[in-house]
Amino acid sequence: MIEVNLNNIKSHLKLGLIHINMVYPIRKDAHFRVDAPIKVTLSNDAVIYIEKNFEFDGSSSPKFLWWLFPSYGNFFFAALVHDFLYVKQYMKEEIGVKEAQKFADNEMLAWSNKLNNNKLDNLLRFWAVRLFGKKVYKK
Repeated sequence: MIEVNLNNIKSHLKLGLIHINMVYPIRKDAHFRVDAPIKVTLSNDAVIYIEKNFEFDGSSSPKFLWWLFPSYGNFFFAALVHDFLYVKQYMKEEIGVKEAQKFADNEMLAWSNKLNNNKLDNLLRFWAVRLFGKKVYKK
């Protein structure tokens, strides 16, 4: 199992230690699949375990915007963490739906800022999930 945190993520990605494959056929809610379990230490020092075969769609954006906001890129691992937190509704019972979603969105921004040098892109993606993520989170 790979162990990842905000301090070692860049080196793990550079070394190719995190394996994620495409899902075929690509579905609306799944474009990618985790190839091996990943232990992730979040920014609040809590630990999550992303299981092997977890499927996610990367950075959600409508197909017609993929040329501008593709579902993969330097922020890709941030999208994985965010999607996992949404699917598992991490901390929902402890802090409530609104705060749990906000935590997931903030966590995505923290990982994006660590991995993606394009801060404007990070902020646009963050505000997109803040504005449009409620519908997805509550499913």
